[in-house]
Amino acid sequence: MSKVILIDCDGTLTKSVCWTPEECTDAEPNQDVIDKVNSLKNVWIIIYTARADHLLPATVKWLRMNNVKYHAISNIKIPAGMGYVDDHSVTIEQFLKGGKYSG
Repeated sequence: MSKVILIDCDGTLTKSVCWTPEECTDAEPNQDVIDKVNSLKNVWIIIYTARADHLLPATVKWLRMNNVKYHAISNIKIPAGMGYVDDHSVTIEQFLKGGKYSG
């Protein structure tokens, strides 16, 4: 697997921004984006977030509760050969339509 794609949490996988553990576990999922992420083949999926370290356990719990497939999680932005899917980079609409970020 040589392709790497980073998927943001807040405003991308979720429909809101989360600042507390409770908000993280109760966040409304963006199901269209989750379905697209779960459909990616031969791609290394890294969930990345600006959430603080103390929110990572709640974030992992939310990812499991919402059946998001991924290989790693980081709260440090790292290089991605395919790019970033983020509400501030590749738009969610572009990601859902396909193109070079669709895997």
